[in-house]
Formats: sequence, structure tokens, C-alpha cells
Amino acid sequence: MRLLGVSETWTKEGYLVAKPYISEVLRVVGSLVYDDSGHRIGRVVDVIGKTSDPRLVVKLEHPDMGELLVSRKERLYYVPRRERGRKKAR
Repeated sequence: MRLLGVSETWTKEGYLVAKPYISEVLRVVGSLVYDDSGHRIGRVVDVIGKTSDPRLVVKLEHPDMGELLVSRKERLYYVPRRERGRKKAR
């Protein structure tokens, strides 16, 4: 797993907004997101904001966990697509 960013805010509809620590934010859209404990919390569904200061939108698996993640300023992690166990074409 690689460091993705830190949680900033959440919505009652089950979305989390995170400040990314990576530069190529478009590459992580669709990636699974994990917390510090290694528990899967959701998936990156969108990138919003200015290109100089983007934010990632994560659809949470459990909408009620957003408040806890933001209150702890939780660090978020992701697994790059190529490391997810997909078989390469021969």
C-alpha cells in the first residue's frame, strides 16, 4: 500500500474529501482506499478542485465512518492498480 493523503471533510451521503499527498491524482481514480489499520474504507471516485490544489473524493463503504476519519485526520492509503493481483497479458 502507498500513502494517498489525509482526510479533510465528509458528507452525510457517504463521501469523504481528502487532500492528496501524490502528484498524479488522476491515476488513483478507481483505486481502493484503506485507513491506517489496513481496513478498506472505500474507493476513489472523483478528483475535484483546482489543478494546483486538487482534492480526492472517496465513496465510503460505510457512510457513518466519515466523521471518525475526519476527526482523527486519518492518513489514507491505496493500492496501485498494477499491484492488485491482475494477471498481465502474455
